[in-house]
Amino acid sequence: MENFKVSAKQAQIFCVECFEKYGVPRGDAENIADNLVLANLRGVDSHGIIRIPYYIEGISKGFVQRSSDIQVVEESSSITLLDGGNGLGIPVATKATDLAIDKAKSTGVGVVGARNLGHVGMLAYYLKKAVGNGFIGFACVNAPAVMIPWGGRENMFGTNPMGIGFPMDGGNSIILDMATSGIARFKITVAARRGKEIPTGVALDKEGKPTTDAKEALDGFLLPFGGYKGYGLVMAVEVLSSVLLGALQSKYIEKHASTQGGFFITVIDIRRFRDYEEYKKDILHLIGNVKSCPLAEGFAEVLIPGEIEDREAEKRLRDGIPIEDATWQDLIKLAKELDIKPPDEHGSP
Repeated sequence: MENFKVSAKQAQIFCVECFEKYGVPRGDAENIADNLVLANLRGVDSHGIIRIPYYIEGISKGFVQRSSDIQVVEESSSITLLDGGNGLGIPVATKATDLAIDKAKSTGVGVVGARNLGHVGMLAYYLKKAVGNGFIGFACVNAPAVMIPWGGRENMFGTNPMGIGFPMDGGNSIILDMATSGIARFKITVAARRGKEIPTGVALDKEGKPTTDAKEALDGFLLPFGGYKGYGLVMAVEVLSSVLLGALQSKYIEKHASTQGGFFITVIDIRRFRDYEEYKKDILHLIGNVKSCPLAEGFAEVLIPGEIEDREAEKRLRDGIPIEDATWQDLIKLAKELDIKPPDEHGSP
């Protein structure tokens, strides 16, 4: 149940203070806050400030380090492999993204992998950095094993999210950011906290039977989206983000909300293919055709990937970020433990 609202600014300040108080360098703390608060603004609350206590717990238990000792393992004009020194994942993945953008500016394409890092947060954050430069971005990560292979009965893969972004005119963009499981595991955690069911067809209980009970799903198995076709994408993400990079495979990653396997990002300069202004005209023409498509029964409009999230971000910037009671209490408790001021409440929804 959502009982409280905080402004994006208050959430940002609180997040930075939490991590700084716990010994995280200020630049990294601000970077983490940018990612988490953007997730909340876009309505992806499972990857928002609800993660703060989990990241801090990951530091305290030694799953991740307070600061990132990022090392270059391999490098060429277009490709780099980084080792994150088991640091918090968002600063490492941001470094990888910035490096990929720089290489794309120089050579037309930048491909960067990072291994040995913590949870990278919301992938859309990195995709938006790429499209903000007028580039195409593709990113993926593997994660602790919570999903079975198609036809299997043992968790072998993480939710293995992937995303791709395309720039458009006027600062807009197409952003697809999704788990290759039928549902992100932390969304199940949120559903369990709220006492809500999960959709059918996305999880099995520990006996291998279909379930919509969030708590049973957490003890059981997630399913790939789209059956065997989705499983194929799960495998592709696993290879790109673990095998290719020499990172931990999902099966061997410590199962915690602060951990990750490897991060893979590719950034492409559209201008190396064609005139950028002509590209923008054509993609707007495509979107115009899609948006004007006759509607199926029960639909009010045809949406493009990322459009719902962009609208939600506008609303939440204006009205505040809703925080469910359980998360609010966790943040209040954390503030007391760290002896910092909790975020100000901005009324009730």
